[in-house]
Amino acid sequence: MEITICPGKAPRRAAVPLSKSEGHRALILAAMAQGETILPRLPASGDLLATMDCLRQMGTSFTERENSLLVTPIAGPPAAPLRLDCRESGSTLRFLLPVAAALGLRAIFTGRGRLPQRPVEALLAALQRNGITAEVRQHPWEIELAGRLTPGAFSLPGNVSSQYVSGLMLALPLLTGPSEIRLTGALESAGYAGMTEEMLRRFGLKLEKIPMGWRIPGGMKYQSPGRLGLGGDWSHAAFWLAAGCLAGPVTVTGLEPESTQPDRVILPLLRQMGARIELSPEGVTAYPSRLTGTTIDVSGCPDLLPPLAAAMAFAKGESRLTGAARLRLKESDRLAGMAGLLRALGGRVEEEPDGLRIAGGGLRGGVADPCGDHRLAMAAAVAALACREPVTVKDAECVEKSYPAWWGLFCEEK
Repeated sequence: MEITICPGKAPRRAAVPLSKSEGHRALILAAMAQGETILPRLPASGDLLATMDCLRQMGTSFTERENSLLVTPIAGPPAAPLRLDCRESGSTLRFLLPVAAALGLRAIFTGRGRLPQRPVEALLAALQRNGITAEVRQHPWEIELAGRLTPGAFSLPGNVSSQYVSGLMLALPLLTGPSEIRLTGALESAGYAGMTEEMLRRFGLKLEKIPMGWRIPGGMKYQSPGRLGLGGDWSHAAFWLAAGCLAGPVTVTGLEPESTQPDRVILPLLRQMGARIELSPEGVTAYPSRLTGTTIDVSGCPDLLPPLAAAMAFAKGESRLTGAARLRLKESDRLAGMAGLLRALGGRVEEEPDGLRIAGGGLRGGVADPCGDHRLAMAAAVAALACREPVTVKDAECVEKSYPAWWGLFCEEK
């Protein structure tokens, strides 16, 4: 699918979907909790549907209601080997690998797209040191787990993925004894581990922080909170707020200003560039602003690079985005993809090993190829609003991975 966007005003209001990151964690914990849990109706994103499908295979039941989702926990893990299709979702794979291991499931994990190229070796090594056998096969790509995870020390590098840490946080309380997660270096995207800690607290468990890691009690049972609320997605809101700075105003609704989501940092980051953003009972409003080039380290919020890069292309002066080497291992090589997209629209961008150097000054327009990456497609749409000529976004359907309502809201209200 191709969509052509003419320069002009952004939609004046945008209601963001519920947080995908919170949704993954809530679904998994509800599946393992004592008692049923009522969640809000989650967006039908490809990633969340992958997690739900895998949890169904593991014995969870979901009942959809008009405005809610009833989660009936795993009654008894099935004995037969399971095939768990993670689609393209790194969160689904990295969260459920340790969970399946803790439950003693014999499971074969599969996936598609770029998922087989995304790193998981360090997580598998930690599981294998603690009672699990894991076989990785190619053509087709599969990871087969067997055995039951045993408590102990789980050593992980901090500079690969916080999803490894979150997956272990979700799984280790189920083991018979206490365990420790030990990091061998500073944890990048630490805010996502903090989000997992917060969700664990909502299901009745508090972790003990230790130097370079966590001590996790064993023999625990998660307690359903009954009804659980989730916040709006700040990583998706970032695109609307960038659009408001370029072609607004845009008021974003459904957000929690005090959310623990790391991508809430989009507010001070855009303000660092000179953006005018105001919070009110109506929502968060971004107004057209004269942006100035700056340097931003996105190591703690890598998903914000695409909307920030789109805004920086229209700033006065040069900007730099750093700390983003891990984005080369996402749904695309997101650094190369973002650089190529902006160049195709007339921008001057220099790709660096861990980031981008963006000249600023505006974009012409043209054809944008998001490389099948949902966040690059949304960044192209944001940039199109302020280009001098129309922008055609190729493979526009790739937004269904995280934000299936994006184009309907973006185009209908324009």
